[in-house]
Amino acid sequence: MFYRLLISICVLWISTGAAAQIRVVSYNSAQFNGDANAMAYVLQAASDDDSHGFAVPVSIFLFQEVDEELLSTLQNVVGDGYTMATFTDQNDSSWGGAQAMFYNASQFVENTALHEDIFTGAGRHADRWALNVTGYSGKRIYVYSMHLKSSNGSSNQETRRQGAENVRDDIMTLPTGSHIIVVGDMNFYSPNEPGYIWFTDAGDGQLIDPLGNGDWGGGSNTLKHTQSPLLNQDGGLIGGGLDDRFDFQFLSPSLIDGGGFDLISGTYRSLGNDGNHYNNAINAGNNYYYPGDTPRGNALADELIIASDHLPLIADYQVPAILGWSMESDRVLVGSDVKFLVRNDAVVVVSQGADVLDVDLEFSGDMSGSASVSIPALSAPEEVTLPIDTSVAGSWNGAVTLTSTSPEVQTIPETVKLSGDVIEHANASFAFAEDLDWYTYDISFDENSGVQLFNVWLFNYGFDGSQSLLEIDDVTIPELPVVFNGLSTNTVGSLPALMEFEIDTDSVTPDTYTSFIPISFSDEDLVGEQNGISMLTVRVEIVPSEGCDADFDGDGDVDVADILILIGAWDATDSSYDLDGNGIVGVSDLLLLIAAWGPCQ
Repeated sequence: MFYRLLISICVLWISTGAAAQIRVVSYNSAQFNGDANAMAYVLQAASDDDSHGFAVPVSIFLFQEVDEELLSTLQNVVGDGYTMATFTDQNDSSWGGAQAMFYNASQFVENTALHEDIFTGAGRHADRWALNVTGYSGKRIYVYSMHLKSSNGSSNQETRRQGAENVRDDIMTLPTGSHIIVVGDMNFYSPNEPGYIWFTDAGDGQLIDPLGNGDWGGGSNTLKHTQSPLLNQDGGLIGGGLDDRFDFQFLSPSLIDGGGFDLISGTYRSLGNDGNHYNNAINAGNNYYYPGDTPRGNALADELIIASDHLPLIADYQVPAILGWSMESDRVLVGSDVKFLVRNDAVVVVSQGADVLDVDLEFSGDMSGSASVSIPALSAPEEVTLPIDTSVAGSWNGAVTLTSTSPEVQTIPETVKLSGDVIEHANASFAFAEDLDWYTYDISFDENSGVQLFNVWLFNYGFDGSQSLLEIDDVTIPELPVVFNGLSTNTVGSLPALMEFEIDTDSVTPDTYTSFIPISFSDEDLVGEQNGISMLTVRVEIVPSEGCDADFDGDGDVDVADILILIGAWDATDSSYDLDGNGIVGVSDLLLLIAAWGPCQ
């Protein structure tokens, strides 16, 4: 029995996600007479199933043939990420099981007051649950599960018809246009059965068969079959091979009307049914359910035949679009476009998981006109240029009214009040009081005077609240020996940026050193941002030291050694020692030397 085998399961790994799109799985559990590990494998496979283009965690599990005593066991198999909906036994366990539903609590909240039990004959009841959809104000899905009387024969067919009538009568009590999914092991042998006809006939409460109302018998319709995946009976699991379509997901017309909540075309399928196993076991030979991955299909088939004597039914549903909007920026530069962004905020795994968002926009205030956009889910926001005059700086005010024609979209219509500013471009200048884009900075230093620092200022000329900040993007490295030490700031508003330079006068010879230094700048990171270059020329003159004329030996001091040199040249006409310049070295030159006595200045 199922509950005995479950002991071997340590951790069950069915994943739940935050995506809003809906995956519904209905599954006759065969009173849990199958293998527990296999059941866990199959349920996880339902979330991982990408045979139809994408995988998404199951949102709703619906089980038939559930005994009340095994509810905790079933919860363990489904996993902690799912919440069990209202369960009522109504003595259904005595004949083989009641109905149970588990849902992803991040996607739905059950309205327990709307739960109903509906008698379907032969001591059996259908359950009706109401799930409010998270993230969608006022949106609700009604889900029914049932197990109608089994076996052929007119009496059993009539019992099933009466059950279908009772369910349809209940559907007719729901609000017009309700979203309704009706699942279960219906035990219908053909579309000519009275019960099937009762569900699908036109009129109030009509249900739609996603596979159409055509025949499902024979080998040509094997893809539609759900029982039995095993050929030979295995304990409590019935055999016979895959040749019956007993399991169904019927839908209200509102789920196939092309918008809002809607069945995603082509996603209704029997898990593991590759269409190649008519009247045979699902694992006979190879199973090609997963295109291009036969080993994966074979592994699934091996688990299906020991989990239950039915195949799970899977259907994927899209959710309505969700209207979102934002401003690219409420501050733009003169001559730029003001962008209004419209988004489809539906949280889905694939684009077809949500309806396309169609929006009409009407403008008022300091702007006029209209626009229309169409935005699939998962696509980039649609940019709408607001009709605002940005040729001159100034403030603006207006409103955008957004109206969506997409079914069941959120927050429509919506009027958004907007305001913003058009600002002037930044203006780099080397002067505060004038616009100076080209500038030569001249400075001089004595040689051998050490490392000398000097600064150049860069202003944002004319800056006030209606002008962009100036961003200094790059300062070209000057030619040596001039060295650039950095900026006091990269962003210039009312206060300038200081550019610090240096030169080592001890390592250069007297000369004029020139560096051409382009400075790259731009506006703030706003719509319409522009770039520019200002040119700084730095000219540094290194001036030779004057020294001491009387320091004949060049030791930096006028002292006795210099007197001795002067005496050695006495009466000579050598201009090197003729301090007074009278043409001869003599007493007056000695007096000038004594006057310069000491260190050279």
